[in-house]
Amino acid sequence: MSDILGLLVAAALAATPEAVTFADVHIEKPFEPCLRANPLLMEAAGAKIIRLENGTRLVLGVASTALKDDSAGERLRAEKVCRVKALAAVVAEKEGVQVARVERLKEKTVVVVENGKETAKNVSELLELTRTTVAGLARDMPVVGRWKSKDRNIFYLAIGAVVDEQGKPIPKD
Repeated sequence: MSDILGLLVAAALAATPEAVTFADVHIEKPFEPCLRANPLLMEAAGAKIIRLENGTRLVLGVASTALKDDSAGERLRAEKVCRVKALAAVVAEKEGVQVARVERLKEKTVVVVENGKETAKNVSELLELTRTTVAGLARDMPVVGRWKSKDRNIFYLAIGAVVDEQGKPIPKD
């Protein structure tokens, strides 16, 4: 995790604010300075743990979904979908992800007789299914940010908490 976080932070620091821009940005403190300074953290969905200089950590779950339109119902759907995805990302970071893969191959030979001439064709059908499952418990976290892509077609939601070195939530001031 620390290697991945290091790469994310390094890439985020290299990105200029002009390279990745967002619309309708609303982020709560203390998350705002960190997210606005690192646009890649706002764009890359998943769980992030950011260590601050004072020893505390910011735990973030960021999720996104495409918006079909700008109706109230669609905004509500996007909020619900992103909240579940963000919480699942936090649980996956903590507990891991179970991956199951099934591959099924059917092959058959078809013989066709046309005008007294016999031809054969081999027909293959491949079915691949991959399922990922995240299961575990995590404390619910409040929504700490909402924003949209520059073209307003993608909705982003961040949930988060400030925790101490042992991972226990620190109450808001």
